[in-house]
Amino acid sequence: MGLYQEPFQSIVSGKKIVEIRLNDPKRQAVQVNDQIEFTNLSTNEKVTVNVTERQSFKDFQTLYEQIPLEQLDCIGWSMKELLDATYTIYSRESEKQFGTLALTIERNS
Repeated sequence: MGLYQEPFQSIVSGKKIVEIRLNDPKRQAVQVNDQIEFTNLSTNEKVTVNVTERQSFKDFQTLYEQIPLEQLDCIGWSMKELLDATYTIYSRESEKQFGTLALTIERNS
């Protein structure tokens, strides 16, 4: 899965332990104990993580209300900032179609 520089570095540093995605067919296949390889879209650097928990939600707002912001490395962000940033990546139509997903991850040693 591809990531922009900032969220990629948050995972590498261990600050971000929950990855947010649409719950589209590709992500529906991801289960607990699976491994995911994230690729930094800027540098092509890679990091592999294990999925330790999988939670689905009807929309991003509900997800953000349930997941502690420190687990997303978004401490201090308002709901509006979170949603505005999310909707630059995902469309509201896709969100309605698929719902959303929070994957709790752990870096491989």
